[in-house]
Amino acid sequence: MSDRQRGREPASTRDRPSRPRLRNQLLFVFGIVVLAAGAFYTALVVATQIDKIFLGGTDIRIAGGLPKLPGIDGGDSGELGSGRINVLVMGLDRRPAEGQSPARTDTMFVMTVDPASRSARGLAMPRDLYVDIPSKTGNTSFKERVNSAYIIGETQGYDGGGPALAKKTVEKLLDIKINYYLLIDFEGFKQVIDLLGGVDVDVPSPGVNDPFYSETERPGDYYPCVFQPGLHHMDGSDALCYSRVRRNSSDLDRILRQQRIMFAVMDKMTQLNVLADPQNAVNLWKRYKNTVTTDINDLQVPGFARLAASIDSDQMAFLSLGAATTPYTVPSTGAAVLLPSEAGIKQIVDAFMSDNQLLQEAAVVEVQNGTAVSGLASKAVEYLIGLGIPQSSLVAVNAAVAHQETEIIDYSGKRYTAERIAGWMGLPKSRVRTANEADQAIRNSTADILVILGPDAKVENALAPTTSR
Repeated sequence: MSDRQRGREPASTRDRPSRPRLRNQLLFVFGIVVLAAGAFYTALVVATQIDKIFLGGTDIRIAGGLPKLPGIDGGDSGELGSGRINVLVMGLDRRPAEGQSPARTDTMFVMTVDPASRSARGLAMPRDLYVDIPSKTGNTSFKERVNSAYIIGETQGYDGGGPALAKKTVEKLLDIKINYYLLIDFEGFKQVIDLLGGVDVDVPSPGVNDPFYSETERPGDYYPCVFQPGLHHMDGSDALCYSRVRRNSSDLDRILRQQRIMFAVMDKMTQLNVLADPQNAVNLWKRYKNTVTTDINDLQVPGFARLAASIDSDQMAFLSLGAATTPYTVPSTGAAVLLPSEAGIKQIVDAFMSDNQLLQEAAVVEVQNGTAVSGLASKAVEYLIGLGIPQSSLVAVNAAVAHQETEIIDYSGKRYTAERIAGWMGLPKSRVRTANEADQAIRNSTADILVILGPDAKVENALAPTTSR
């Protein structure tokens, strides 16, 4: 019986296993793609073991890198090319009773990879984002939640079905080209977690408590989903409920919970060295192959995996469209949705697609609250996370004294990042200054940049609320 069923307190901090410190929210998106790539690549390996004629003359090796695979049918060569690659990643929230019927997407991300600079970014889209969905002709559009695009395309006869309509919808929203899609059935992903022997997830305060959670959504079929703050060992059902639960939480809270599950899965796969062991890889493939649908050519998968392995964690970032949305109630239906700001979306997409210098500087930023507004530093941190600064590079504290205007102090010559922060907060570049000797005493960490918030700083919440400071 799991911790969730028993309502048991989580394992103590003393018992928590050590985990790599260099991780950020992009690993959720990038981890899915790498995991899918690993599964497809395993399929190719299995194929060569069963029938070497299938890829006759092609040398496929697991150890020593991932070689290029030439085309075997005169079609795609398997080369990824040197241009930017944009992948739409979607997770389906299909309940067991629904069988294989079309479902809404529960999670939507865009991942962009730049092979030339060996950098990657992820961009999260809240499922309640109220967007324009193209009509069948493409000449008109109508308003609906972004997570409805897939099921509309599947059930209303669109060319290419749900994946094609979802890609077109996101292209219209972000004004970028989507090259590929990955569709993941999280009900099937539950099987992978069980195959791994479960995962360890650190649940932050205030935890999760939904006494009426149901895996089937049939009347009276309740399976309480309760997790106290702390470390929990979760099986597949536990992880699925933790990811899905909606009671007393927002759409953005759920994004963060889903990220924690993916972090935990990648941790466990690393610990078990799953894909490096041929038998483990074969077992994983048997369980996982039916949970992923994609238009990525099988011959391109090794290239994706090789590219993923070449990107350092400090060349990854994760952004969210949450900062560019406003809660709204649709008058005709009473539906609660999020309205996107066109200017805000453009600002975030520009950072998403082009800001390699921000990643290269990799600045650690300390944000101090110099106002009387409780929680403003934490709110600013979430805002900066949504604009591409990794969570691990941000610290929020209270300032020692009140400030009438915002100060941005550059301690390490990382001027570009400091000036970007000034712009995001609606301040001129002249507000950034180089640290002097007296400034050494006012920061609470070894941060490269210190931001002391005054009443003039523009701060918006990009993700779920955090602990107030």
